[in-house]
Amino acid sequence: MAKMIELEEGWQFLAAGMAKMRLAVEADGEEARIPANDYLELYATVYNMCTQKAPHDYSRQLYERFKEDVDSYNKSTVLPPLKEVQGEILLRDLVERWRKHKKIGNLQGFFRYLGRYYIPGNYLPTIQQVAYTSFRELVFNEIRTSVTGAVISMVNDDREGKLVDRELLKNVLDIYVQIGLDTYQADFERTFCESTRNYYSTKAQTWILEYSHPDYMLKVEDCLKKEMERAEHYLHSSTGPKIMEVVRSELMAKNAESHTNV
Repeated sequence: MAKMIELEEGWQFLAAGMAKMRLAVEADGEEARIPANDYLELYATVYNMCTQKAPHDYSRQLYERFKEDVDSYNKSTVLPPLKEVQGEILLRDLVERWRKHKKIGNLQGFFRYLGRYYIPGNYLPTIQQVAYTSFRELVFNEIRTSVTGAVISMVNDDREGKLVDRELLKNVLDIYVQIGLDTYQADFERTFCESTRNYYSTKAQTWILEYSHPDYMLKVEDCLKKEMERAEHYLHSSTGPKIMEVVRSELMAKNAESHTNV
């Protein structure tokens, strides 16, 4: 019979293992690994602590402490550096941080035994969901206004013909979706559509004065073509039709106004 592991002893061992794992990911992210023997020991510890009879079944305590540990790590280590940067640097750092976050999640599989009985039996979010929620609420929500602003600024630079990293934009917007499509639609898509409306409203007022009607219509056609290309490259599929409608309606509305006033 395996030796019974008490809560504090077991948690200290697990917390040390998690800290070691995070340090490995922070050091060389993509190549971080937990030695097989260490992983088995961590898994065996969780198994031991979740399969004893009450009052030595520590499933609830492990679940709660895991959440507290993830929250603490996100608040103390992940968030502060991201709050110190802006613009494209923020976007690049966010993409790298999200990659590491997923890597850490993949290495925390030794907690999955909780998912066998305790989590479904108590209708609780999975370990992965706990980690994703923590990142969304304690990291992403704290910087999302700056992130959205940086994305919109880069998209407008793209519209102006400036060289931008479209792959970076795609990776950032993928984070919105991976955290939750509702987050993407509520926090980004709505703001982006309004920003696009303002951008093309301003452009149309200038173009109406600069171009003849035939040339203006060619300009509209070119804008729609390029906007579709951008949408297909880095926006979620739900956004493309909405953006095209915004661009089309704004440019054509100004065209109609100009002819009404003639």
